[in-house]
Amino acid sequence: MPDATVELPLTFSVPEVFTDIDFQVSAETNTNRLIDNLESLDPRPTPEQISHAVLAQQAMYEMLAAAGAVYAGVLLGGPSEDNPDKPLSSVMLSVTARPSELSNEHTVRRLSRTMGALYPEAEVGVMVLDCGPAVVVTQDTKVPSPVNLLENDTRPTVVRQLHIFVPVPGRLAMADFSLATENIDEWEDCLELIGAVCRTIRFTDDAAAA
Repeated sequence: MPDATVELPLTFSVPEVFTDIDFQVSAETNTNRLIDNLESLDPRPTPEQISHAVLAQQAMYEMLAAAGAVYAGVLLGGPSEDNPDKPLSSVMLSVTARPSELSNEHTVRRLSRTMGALYPEAEVGVMVLDCGPAVVVTQDTKVPSPVNLLENDTRPTVVRQLHIFVPVPGRLAMADFSLATENIDEWEDCLELIGAVCRTIRFTDDAAAA
């Protein structure tokens, strides 16, 4: 997909469990927030894990900022008293404005066919949200460190990505609601999170009148 070149005339809500990445402040400020979040985990991650997570977020910050993301948030998980051996992991939620060649339902039909042809290993489908039809793409990708938040390992990590492309009424634009995690064992919980976000999508008056 090309970089974002349009604004999104819509609103949505994000569960409080996500820590927002603020594109209006410096990467250093976001890094300090991440460190505070990591140090609050019990048990606390090792210094090596914290350093790796900082590098990972800096890389993601740069990629999302370059893509024109309008929102990004991270949900961190790790060891607990009930599961002390659980590895450190993350769930990244982002929303990005994307240009589209067609509008409304035409975007859904064309995009679903195109995505199915371009990514034969991905699961591609169409779903109907309260705000209208959307294209859903799910794919597993091997991602080298330090882009993921797992242990500082030289082996690639399998990251599962879900994209929900929501066309903006009357405009050559769509919103890309994306979720990515290396914690595939808890994928069903991740689906509930992004589902909660999608249920809150509402177009503004400008989009609804277009």
